[in-house]
Amino acid sequence: MNEKIIREKTVCFTGHRSEKLPKGDALEKLRQRLENEIEKALQDGYDTFLFGGAYGFDLMAAEEVIKKKVLIDLQNPKPIRLIAIIPFEEQAVRFSLADHERYYEIMPKCNEVITLNTRYNSQCYAQRNQYMVDRSNRIICCWNGQVVSGTAQTVRMAQKQNLEIINLYQ
Repeated sequence: MNEKIIREKTVCFTGHRSEKLPKGDALEKLRQRLENEIEKALQDGYDTFLFGGAYGFDLMAAEEVIKKKVLIDLQNPKPIRLIAIIPFEEQAVRFSLADHERYYEIMPKCNEVITLNTRYNSQCYAQRNQYMVDRSNRIICCWNGQVVSGTAQTVRMAQKQNLEIINLYQ
């Protein structure tokens, strides 16, 4: 496929793994805020969404974009592209069974899956984060303010490039 990613029409997602996300009702409220932000992005003219394929917020964001892809407004149809940016081929091997199933249910619904490395290396997650930020104009994240994390790294990358940052963490 390898369609061109247009930065001005692209949003990327970053957020914490499942264990750092809220639970119960708070998780459902996060999902609702995420759905609202995706809808707002679509109304603002964004049509491409990048996610890093990690369990937790990444998979949740992909699921919400897939829901939008399925619901087509016949009066004003908009193409919606979901692109997975995978840091290395076997990223999902160590996921829990439930997350592994979610991952492999999502991947065929993506417009494109871009795998950056064949094998794990110490820089592969940073490469994935930089790849997404370099191709996006807005970032929707769930970041608890923790300084040392992949999410924090991605937010700092986005800040350096003056991306619009929407943090859904509460």
